[in-house]
Amino acid sequence: MAMKMKWLLLWGPVVGYCLLIFAGSAQITFTAPGGSDKIAHVVEYSVLGVLWARAARATWATWTWRAVFISTIVFTGMYGASDELHQFYVPGRFSAVSDAVADLCGGTLGGIIYLRWQMAYGKWQELSVP
Repeated sequence: MAMKMKWLLLWGPVVGYCLLIFAGSAQITFTAPGGSDKIAHVVEYSVLGVLWARAARATWATWTWRAVFISTIVFTGMYGASDELHQFYVPGRFSAVSDAVADLCGGTLGGIIYLRWQMAYGKWQELSVP
């Protein structure tokens, strides 16, 4: 039972946030707060990047920080691209490569934020090696 709880605590937020992104993308009329679409994409996917990096780090403790970082970039980039594909089929919405790039940038930023936080608090010794 403890293993299921650990999985739920680590991966539940990732799955839940992905579902939230999917639900938001299915809305016919959706306007970014403040009117800046690209900033909204970066912020949205930076949260996903933090959540993914956190879960990946705890699940695969033997991974190097580079492996966690690369997996974060790959996952958020692929999810962002699939989200844009999803929007292509939603009436009243459109998909754009520039939005997928903003998603990728946000996911990358989220991975950097998480890894730097781990380094700053001494939770990942490997990061302190030059």
